[in-house]
Amino acid sequence: MLSRCSIAALCGLLLACVGCGKTAQGEPTAARPEKPVGGVGVVDLDLLAKRLGRDLEMKNAVEERLASLNSKLTTLQGSLRRLYEEKKEKFGEDPTDEQLKELRATEDRMERELLDVRRKSEVELSNFRQALIDQFREQAKPVLREVAAALGLSIVVPKNDGLLLTIDPAVEITDEVAAKMPATGDAATEQEPPRKSKKRAAAETSSR
Repeated sequence: MLSRCSIAALCGLLLACVGCGKTAQGEPTAARPEKPVGGVGVVDLDLLAKRLGRDLEMKNAVEERLASLNSKLTTLQGSLRRLYEEKKEKFGEDPTDEQLKELRATEDRMERELLDVRRKSEVELSNFRQALIDQFREQAKPVLREVAAALGLSIVVPKNDGLLLTIDPAVEITDEVAAKMPATGDAATEQEPPRKSKKRAAAETSSR
């Protein structure tokens, strides 16, 4: 009797254990495949801009802004010089000491104004250049995310020789990103064909 009860209890226990692998409807649960993550990729933004012709585009834009700022500065300098000459002519060929003092003060004030405008122009030009760089980075981000997701990368860092002492070519994704971003002007036909990284080539080979 005791052995029959033990067998019955054992059978019940086995049935309970088998039921743990099923859903409420009695269907077995399937493990969800997870995308491999955790890798780190490196992108050379300077090379990327060159491949796409964006470096020349930004260089030309900065030069145009510089020419515009220099033109405004030259115009201001001419206007101030005319005002000074008009005042000097008004005082005549033999100005008094007081008038000479006023001319010197006017000239000093004009030089300070020109210097202030020149400094502001330099800051404006620097901010304009940085804005172009930031704009290019923002345009590259969606493509970087797309490439990183395809390769199972969690982090993408910009290539910087001062910070990255050594880089395995297999982790550089500059070519993949350049292939997906639109080039500027004639650079679309002049850029080099993208080379596949070791990781990308291995992924394509395994999928065949």
